[in-house]
Amino acid sequence: MRLAWEFFKRDARIALSYKAAFSVQMLGNLLLLGIFYFIGQLIDRSDNPMLSPYGGSYLAFILIGLALGDCAGVSLTTFAGQIREGQLTGTLEATLLSPVPLPVILVYSSLWSYFLSAFRFVLYVGLGALLYGVSLHQANILSTLAIFALTILCFAGIGILWASVIMLLKRGEAILTTGGFIVILVSGVLFPRSLLPGWIQTLAEFVPLSHALDGMRLAILHGDGIGELGAVFWKLAVFAVVLPALGFTAFNRAVTLAKQRGSLAEY
Repeated sequence: MRLAWEFFKRDARIALSYKAAFSVQMLGNLLLLGIFYFIGQLIDRSDNPMLSPYGGSYLAFILIGLALGDCAGVSLTTFAGQIREGQLTGTLEATLLSPVPLPVILVYSSLWSYFLSAFRFVLYVGLGALLYGVSLHQANILSTLAIFALTILCFAGIGILWASVIMLLKRGEAILTTGGFIVILVSGVLFPRSLLPGWIQTLAEFVPLSHALDGMRLAILHGDGIGELGAVFWKLAVFAVVLPALGFTAFNRAVTLAKQRGSLAEY
């Protein structure tokens, strides 16, 4: 735990030392809230039955989608970003020689990013309630926290799997961008999945964010507890076990291949 805390403090100091960049980032988050507030005002003027399971408010629907989608995005980028930075700065080989295993370093180095993601989650949902009248009085805190934790585990596994790809391919921004758009499309970040063709809705069952969003919206806007969301928790739990195991296995294999090829120093 002490080592994890030291990594967290280091990354926090680095991030907060760039005060202008950090402040502009927070301002951008607030502006994004404003943009979707006015979109929500437009859509909420119409009676849309697709939003009725989530309280009928598109603004509440989209705020939770953005907040949890941000968490998934952090997982997809933070681990691969650390690998890419090590390749570009020439520190990856030295890191591999450290007594601390590289997977552990990756996880500990992501703690600050996840802290910011949790902060933005509270920011989106909290300001939505304070400024825009999004109702949170039915929110089930226990279910909300449990779904948030499971979402992190699921996408951390995918993020580490993607880091193993970067270890070998070096560049993959276009692949990640395309994959991100697919996840946003099929999982229901911006609109209910019921709008999509049936075959895409079937595909969405294999995307953990789909189940996480359904559960999170029902937990916050409908007050559903762990009992009511049992099916959601089981699906997320399976993803949370399988994906990290697959990610770490692939990552260790990628490191072995990179050593055999002598490509660790390449960028």
